[in-house]
Amino acid sequence: MKKVFNIIGLTLIAATLTLVGCRKKETVEVDNETQSAVDDAVAYQEYASIMPTVNNHAVNTKGTGAQGGRLTSAPCNVLNFLNEVATATVNGKVFPAADTNLLNGKYIKIPVYQLDFSNAATTCSLSFSDGKVRTGIWTVYFTGPLTKAGSQVVIKLQNHKTLNKINYACDSIIVTTVTNNTVVPKYIEYNVKLVNGVCTTSDWTIKYTFDRTFKHYPNGVSGNTDPVTMMWGTANGITRQGKPFTVTTEASNPLVKHKSCEFIDKGATSLTPEGFKTRTVDFGNGTCDDKATFTVNGNTVEFKLK
Repeated sequence: MKKVFNIIGLTLIAATLTLVGCRKKETVEVDNETQSAVDDAVAYQEYASIMPTVNNHAVNTKGTGAQGGRLTSAPCNVLNFLNEVATATVNGKVFPAADTNLLNGKYIKIPVYQLDFSNAATTCSLSFSDGKVRTGIWTVYFTGPLTKAGSQVVIKLQNHKTLNKINYACDSIIVTTVTNNTVVPKYIEYNVKLVNGVCTTSDWTIKYTFDRTFKHYPNGVSGNTDPVTMMWGTANGITRQGKPFTVTTEASNPLVKHKSCEFIDKGATSLTPEGFKTRTVDFGNGTCDDKATFTVNGNTVEFKLK
């Protein structure tokens, strides 16, 4: 009997040591996967700046608040009128839907504008001021007044490039106006869907889509006149290393990007790379810099947003 107890005792000790060894290994193992957080920021920061910029240009372009009829560009030539179309193909579907765009039995024609970044005249429209040099052309379709709830804007990118390095493409960016608040601080709230976004350089490719709410304050908030955009919602993508990831941003802690800053400067997201635990990505407290942190398993790692 004593011999049996000794064998049982040795077995328990061995099992305990095995568990302790496993636990020790688990506590020292560090999840330092940062590529998904970097690639999320690289894609999102640029795509997120497009709708506020279109808004700034539209405000300075005569006629973009109208629906139907030939629209005339302002002297600044910020959005160049191209033509009118009864329909446009977006993401494989006819846009706009016929049942929502009939007026007296006829299609409402959609005015089409273009913004060409090679045109020096665009500088008078207070476009980007984050220091990035951009090239390319945007084609913009308006189904109604930009400030009217329910109106939609569809943006298509052609050869859009930043810093002569990163190409940003997509099937389309579909913007639906949710709210136009005219009480100070004034803001416009949009739902924005990025369809099949692709960011490329000569060395890598990032795939990215999102469905987010944007709250754009054209005159800034809290005494700061720098235009600012707050953003929340969901996103997903595939990193330059081929790893899928998903992102969730809560309305209670939105991402914040000031027009004058190249980077997201405030807010947090929950990001989950495939095969890894969800990590919290923190973009800071409002200081404009290229730094952010992510926290997972109680460990916090700093990384750069580029």
